[in-house]
Amino acid sequence: MPITRPSSLMSSVRVRLLMFVSKWGYRLTIRARNWREPLIQDAALRSGERVLEVSAEGCSLCEVLARQHPAVRFSAVQPAGSSTGVRDPLSNLELLHGDQYCIGCHAASFDKVILSLALHPLRQSDKVALLKEIRRVLRHGGTLHIADFDQPLHPREIHALRGTGYLFGSETAKSHLDGSWLHLIKKTGFDGVRRVNTVSEIVGRIAIIRARRS
Repeated sequence: MPITRPSSLMSSVRVRLLMFVSKWGYRLTIRARNWREPLIQDAALRSGERVLEVSAEGCSLCEVLARQHPAVRFSAVQPAGSSTGVRDPLSNLELLHGDQYCIGCHAASFDKVILSLALHPLRQSDKVALLKEIRRVLRHGGTLHIADFDQPLHPREIHALRGTGYLFGSETAKSHLDGSWLHLIKKTGFDGVRRVNTVSEIVGRIAIIRARRS
């Protein structure tokens, strides 16, 4: 019978502990709320606007926003595998058919698009595909408002992105770890891409990004 050396056993325990902490950190951060108000403030919703939200599971703001802004028309793309309903029907909220890569609406349909932690779980090619589809449905001069994981500024803030890598694959987290994910937004045709705020969620840092379709 093979004998496990103490050093190998300790190494295995450390790896499992790191994975547990990282996954726990990811789940804790994805459910945090400190990033939501800065994102809503940056979007600066106005009466008569058409707004699309694409979100990660458990991060959707559309129902809350639709109740707070009855004069704004909201549409939402539900994450794969999530519930497609809301607690009570809302006349100013529509759940769209299709998915985040093929949104069921015409080009230039929306004044604003909100991305609520929707980019980080995706592979690089899928991030690009989502951003291109968002650009298609956003009108000229319309704005894109994003909340998503950003480059850590404190050692403890790396845990949520480590959890992202463990859960969805290392490629998904790489551009967020080094901050290069903003370049993807520029490459897909958006102008004026900039961080307007960053929020520490203890084990992860979330940036609020604004961009414009020219």
